[in-house]
Amino acid sequence: MAELRGQWDGDNVTEPRIIEVNNSGTNTQGFRIDLNQADHILGRPSAQSFTEQPIGNWKYGNRTYNLDLELYTKQSRLNLYNLVREVRKVCHARMHDLTNFQRMQFMSYSEQSQEQANIWVASVQIQLVNSGVLLETT
Repeated sequence: MAELRGQWDGDNVTEPRIIEVNNSGTNTQGFRIDLNQADHILGRPSAQSFTEQPIGNWKYGNRTYNLDLELYTKQSRLNLYNLVREVRKVCHARMHDLTNFQRMQFMSYSEQSQEQANIWVASVQIQLVNSGVLLETT
């Protein structure tokens, strides 16, 4: 989430409020956002937030951390697309510049059609990857 805050280009699209949600799952009940003030991006771990795949003799392995971002805007569908494009741009620009991970990958985007009038919502999946790292064996 810090990467998005630090690398967001306000010239392309107005910077949204970026919030890290601590609860698990996709339940945002009880979480209120005011779209009159700004667009919002809610970030949380995915349902399967961590996977580890051993390689070779199981001493080393590949680790992936999955994040879900929910993007909300009331301006227009075009603004939603611009928000997604900016998230994707940050992921590609900072792909190998992370300190705790070897790579950040933009995985997928899906627009959610909900029963809300004039509110556009999208879901973006991002994956943080460490490949060929030493696994804890003790």
